[in-house]
Amino acid sequence: MNDGETTVRRATTEDARAIAPLFDAYRQFYEQPSDLALAESFIGDRLARGESVLFVAEGVGNDGLLGFVQVYPTFSSVRCGVLWVLNDLYVAEGARRGGVGERLMGAVSDAARAAGARAVTLTTAHDNARARRLYERLGYEHDTEFRAYWLELGPSR
Repeated sequence: MNDGETTVRRATTEDARAIAPLFDAYRQFYEQPSDLALAESFIGDRLARGESVLFVAEGVGNDGLLGFVQVYPTFSSVRCGVLWVLNDLYVAEGARRGGVGERLMGAVSDAARAAGARAVTLTTAHDNARARRLYERLGYEHDTEFRAYWLELGPSR
């Protein structure tokens, strides 16, 4: 995808170092300590192992990476098919309100359809109003049927 100012493309292992500062900022948003080495290692491992699908938004010229979105393919027993779990979406502070998040989300839905996925699912913090508005504008529906639970099993590292 290219709008003349922003290009969205699927990330490769060579992008891990460039994605790391954005991924680190994303983790800090969720109150995790900054750790660029961990960010680069985690992203690099997911890409090298083919465990996630990751798209990046690049600005033209020297703008560098403006944002990323990462999804994890999984399976649904009820739907008897593949689901994509959108786990991470982050747009750099200076690139917000410019349509970057929407373009990244569009890349995910297009790629999920092309891969034969039955749905894209995501969760976000209750107080993340900006993200919720984006998701709802793009047709994502708030789940009122199921309740999510979480069991913490150890440190986040």
